[in-house]
Amino acid sequence: MDAHENEAKRLRQDVEWALQSALDPGEVLPLLHRLTRTAAPASEESIYAHRQLAELLVERHPWRAALHARKVLLWVKDDDRAWAVLGLCQTLLGNYKYAASSYFRALCASPKNPWYAHNLGHLVDVALGRADDAVVWLQTAYEGAMGNREIAASFAHALARAGKLDEAKRVLSRAMKRGVSREEAALWRWLEAGAPPDGDESQGTSTRVSFRHPIAVGHGTAAPVESIERAPNTRRKKARKSAEESAAELDSALVRGLSNLPLDPRQRARALVVAREPLVRKMAEDGHSVQGLAAALAYTIVYLDHVPLTQAEVAASFRVSAASLRGRFSALRTALHLAPGNAHYSRH
Repeated sequence: MDAHENEAKRLRQDVEWALQSALDPGEVLPLLHRLTRTAAPASEESIYAHRQLAELLVERHPWRAALHARKVLLWVKDDDRAWAVLGLCQTLLGNYKYAASSYFRALCASPKNPWYAHNLGHLVDVALGRADDAVVWLQTAYEGAMGNREIAASFAHALARAGKLDEAKRVLSRAMKRGVSREEAALWRWLEAGAPPDGDESQGTSTRVSFRHPIAVGHGTAAPVESIERAPNTRRKKARKSAEESAAELDSALVRGLSNLPLDPRQRARALVVAREPLVRKMAEDGHSVQGLAAALAYTIVYLDHVPLTQAEVAASFRVSAASLRGRFSALRTALHLAPGNAHYSRH
């Protein structure tokens, strides 16, 4: 093994340690770029570096992320993670046909991943307007992830647009038995109104449909990144939320996500205690992603108590990306001086 190979392997170990330690992704990017320059083209280390760069850059720099994903696919033509990232990149760039084709390739490479089927079907339904075709993919996703409310909502939307309104109501009502989110309530009102075309102001409804773009993080698992909302014929506005609204949303998101994690009641209660810190409330009020912040709060307890859960597992419970969790946890750790055994947040 020559010096370059040794250096590449050492750099990869450094990157893996940094990612597992929940460092800010910005601190990992220089290491990954160095690894791409050091590792031999098409080597395992080079493929790893380009794949990680694609996943870390996709939300803020989709065009650059697409270049790294395509580099992986040049060497590994059936890499489902690279195809999934490329699908997200093209969605963010507005190239919906290319995005659908990429998600189809991801699904072909990993046919048991329900999120690939979901993304493909939801994209075909909402962006391409082919609800009849979308129903096939979304039914596959629905059957592969029974109980997932995000997939159920997407499936119900496509069914309604395909003219199967009664079936859409049955699917959505089943999902709503465990509680009703704002999005589900809005979708139900749209179904009750007869599922009018998007943007039909005469009906007084607006079907704002969110895309969830998971990137596979392991065999048969996925960590979805935050949604991108499409509201046809409407202008999206970002408004600063009131302290009460943001606090209520954060608590609600945290409770929902914690219910999917193997934490005991005291650990869940401590997560809510941390969520009520003034600095955390300020982060929520200032427009930080509620789901991402909630995931970071849950991971705070995992981190402090040495619970054997990965960042990807925690992120998946809140339907956000591991990268999103890492970034927000890094901010929390700095702001609250978090460390294992911290007396202020230790077990009661």
